Amino acid sequence: MKKKSKAEWATSLQEHLSMRQQDDPIPERESLTPMQEQQCRILGGHLIRWLQQWGPALIQERSFLADVKNWDKDPVILILTDVPGLVAAREILGPPNDSLIYGKHQHVREYLTNTPDAEFTFHCELASYFEELDEAKATALRERFNLDKQTHLASHFDCSVMGPLFARGGRHLWSFQEETPSLVEEGYESWVS
Repeated sequence: MKKKSKAEWATSLQEHLSMRQQDDPIPERESLTPMQEQQCRILGGHLIRWLQQWGPALIQERSFLADVKNWDKDPVILILTDVPGLVAAREILGPPNDSLIYGKHQHVREYLTNTPDAEFTFHCELASYFEELDEAKATALRERFNLDKQTHLASHFDCSVMGPLFARGGRHLWSFQEETPSLVEEGYESWVS
């Protein structure tokens, strides 16, 4: 089988995400729950900072290694997120294009399983979404950070992958009380490879 070009790979990914969004569309911002609205603001702010600050520096590092690793010097930026993140991405970025594509993290992973770019020849990734914590993990984190047992917690998963063994990420702990989210601990878990 002939290897796809970057443009073919990006078009194929966009077609997959469009098909998946027919059954699972990005909602309008007005339909978000209060919790999702708070998460939308957090993820939107994170996306803007990544696009303006962290992302360009990482892509510049990747570009330096591109000839050695056989990577495209102008990779497709692939944003893997959740419903609040999709709403934020659509408002900030407009429609996806050939160089910047966003989708629900489950749908993107599904595509990458069937049409991999395992060497990151064509793309780099920003995964940014909220993970609900199971009760055992939430209880352990409440104890670790001396939080009330009723505090609702969620973990912001944040990982930038520029290539194999070239990733930086972490989890950031947020509490959600009524209308006001609060950052409990930035980078309560982190990794670099």
